[in-house]
Amino acid sequence: MGDSMLDGVMWAAVVGSAAGLLGTGLGGVLSFLIPVSGTRILQRLMGLAGGMMIAVVCFDLIPEAFELSGVPMVAMGIALGAGFILLLDMALDRAGGARQSTPYVKAGLLLGIGIAAHNLPEGLAIGSGMVAFPSLGLGLSIVIAAHNVPEGLAMAAPMRMGGVKKLRIVLLTLAAGLPTGLGAAAGLLLGQISAWAISLCLGFAGGAMLYVISGEMLPTGAAGRHKGFALSFVLGLLLGMALSIWI
Repeated sequence: MGDSMLDGVMWAAVVGSAAGLLGTGLGGVLSFLIPVSGTRILQRLMGLAGGMMIAVVCFDLIPEAFELSGVPMVAMGIALGAGFILLLDMALDRAGGARQSTPYVKAGLLLGIGIAAHNLPEGLAIGSGMVAFPSLGLGLSIVIAAHNVPEGLAMAAPMRMGGVKKLRIVLLTLAAGLPTGLGAAAGLLLGQISAWAISLCLGFAGGAMLYVISGEMLPTGAAGRHKGFALSFVLGLLLGMALSIWI
């Protein structure tokens, strides 16, 4: 590998890592400013992030995957992603995590796994964007960092509600953003990767996020049927649509 290629890979990794770490990490830090005496604020945050992620999956990840390959490959990716999170969910239950903590902690952990799963293909988008136009890769990194903030908030706030220590929350939210840097470096280095592999990866991320949103975020956030949750979800959906159009 030449020095110029190595420099490019390192720069892509730095930009991608910054987008992931700053986004989810900032969300984790901001969660400390949120009062946790009640659950309504947390429910609204989960609704906001859930709406944004639904929009990202439906208007960004899956349509892009369809453009790269046919329906069978995308469907396989979605099934694998949802199945992967399902197995993790069952493992947490078997380990007693849901009984020893709260549903909020479990939702936060699963959401973090889902965020990490879909940050990898987002990193691939940053890296491949840099190959085409450097400004495109930088623009994508800004947008990705922006929609990672509410995801980090939604991941951190439930764990804080469950009594997880602040340092651990920060470390977990930062860890959820790390795959973005790895994906960006891989996207730049593996520019000739086959279209079906990228499509499978995007479908996998979409399936993982759909399971977390429908299986954990929505049931937990909608507990008590607060109108604020529904309004936050719609607002998040609209914001996510705007971000997808921007990309």
